[in-house]
Amino acid sequence: MGRLRGLVAQRVKTRLAYRGDVLAGLLSAALLGVVGPVFLLTLFQSVPHLHGWTGPEVLFIWGYADTVAGGFYVVFAGLYDLNRRYILTGELDRLLIRPADAYVQLLIDNLAFEELPVVALGLFVMGLAVAWGLVFPEPLRLLLLPVWFAGSLATLGGIVTAVASLGFHLHHRGTAVGLVLQLTTLTRYPLDLFGRPLQALLTFVLPFGFAGFYGAAFFLPRQEFVLVGLFVPVVGALSLAFGVAAFRFGLRRYTSAG
Repeated sequence: MGRLRGLVAQRVKTRLAYRGDVLAGLLSAALLGVVGPVFLLTLFQSVPHLHGWTGPEVLFIWGYADTVAGGFYVVFAGLYDLNRRYILTGELDRLLIRPADAYVQLLIDNLAFEELPVVALGLFVMGLAVAWGLVFPEPLRLLLLPVWFAGSLATLGGIVTAVASLGFHLHHRGTAVGLVLQLTTLTRYPLDLFGRPLQALLTFVLPFGFAGFYGAAFFLPRQEFVLVGLFVPVVGALSLAFGVAAFRFGLRRYTSAG
């Protein structure tokens, strides 16, 4: 743990050495994050509900998914560079010679603190939904929010880790991480707005629904989704375990660029 704390501290010092870049990143992340909630607020000024979902409910789902997405970009940003920067160029060698787990080092090496405003904005949007009139069926259930956030974050991180680990086998400069993450934008809305094939994809094949909609729905007065939302921590643990296993399996096939 001492070595890992040292790596985190080193990463913080490295980022703070370029304060201008960090500040620009913080501002851009905040501005981009504002667009979605403003759109929803404007939309529900014109329509009373969306396929039976009220404005506060949809806003809460959006805020929950945004909080998870912000946490993902803070913690798992290194997955974007796994293929092009680490595998193809051989920079992964640097992680392998250190006395710490390569996967953990990959994440720490690319911690993106400038994405923290997205997390803060997501929490603010959830609070805004409550101020707008959202009523929870059991207020004490909100005590489980940190656990559900962790489960949703693990779900997203695990799936993307598995996708990024394909780079160990394909040896191609392209990456599917960005393309796959585009699917997560759909989980900012109630999934029953979409067709059944897409719902099945986001629930059983690439279970991004547990990184957004299902996690948020667990806290809403929607009994039809409570049972599915109850599995968020389980799906998170299984997804992350699968992703790490895929990374370790790919690591055995890694050969240095030299």
